[in-house]
Amino acid sequence: MANVNWGGIFPVLVTPFGADGSINETRYKELIDEAISNGAQGVVAAGSTGEFYALTTTERARLYKLTVEHVARRVPVLAGVADLRVEDVLEACQSAVASGCAGGMILPPIYAMPSPREIVAFFQYISTNTPLPLMLYNSPKRAGIDITPALVEQLSALPTVVAIKDSSGVITQVTELVQRVGERLRVFVGYETMIVPARAVGAHGVVAMAHQIAGPLIRDYWDKALTGDKALDDLGRDVFAFYRCFQSGAYYAAIKETMSQLGRDAGGPRLPLLPLAEEQKAAITKIIADAGLARWANTQNA
Repeated sequence: MANVNWGGIFPVLVTPFGADGSINETRYKELIDEAISNGAQGVVAAGSTGEFYALTTTERARLYKLTVEHVARRVPVLAGVADLRVEDVLEACQSAVASGCAGGMILPPIYAMPSPREIVAFFQYISTNTPLPLMLYNSPKRAGIDITPALVEQLSALPTVVAIKDSSGVITQVTELVQRVGERLRVFVGYETMIVPARAVGAHGVVAMAHQIAGPLIRDYWDKALTGDKALDDLGRDVFAFYRCFQSGAYYAAIKETMSQLGRDAGGPRLPLLPLAEEQKAAITKIIADAGLARWANTQNA
């Protein structure tokens, strides 16, 4: 079994698009540098927040390579390798290996809603056919099925499965994961809003969205999570306010809009998502104003 020591904050980088819709590689590299300077202990390329579903296989492979080259071994790079066709997942894994990625973050096949027996068969197939270390990705809302702790325990026997990202949003599920597989797998949660309870039950890391907007906030929240520091209350209020911004429209479009309003432009989303409507933009503006989130606008390299 591959051994990894992944832990801490692993932001899923947005994929910045230029006015012509192409990937803005210059801006993307800036986002990588800012994430690492703000304490990211790993980065994820072409994950859900990176709009992997709207990228061609060629673009995804290019992002893996670009990320690995620019990170230059400062932190581990995980590749988002989720897809529907098993052959496409395998191709993404092979591109990630060829690029030098440390691992891949992998949903069960999207849309198909496989049974537990089929989920196991899928991960067995991938694990057998590529050496890429895998972070299982449980996202019941997106995949339509739940990779339960019992199923994760079963999958932890596969030689290339090294971690789990749980986006169930259910702390009892995260607790059970740590109890069942925490000695064998690195357990990550999918939301920064869960940092405090997740760390309390022994989770190893968070696959992050708000970190690339307010890196020092998330870094501080992570570092103080187990200390009982009173500052946690104020930090937590800001973290939850950012997540309310994200919920003001389609998640990945709303993240880019929030970044834009705080001076961190990453362009708009690709179809099928649209830039936010005016009333959605106004809702984000109001949350930023009410919560005083502008204090995080210019702290990226502090």
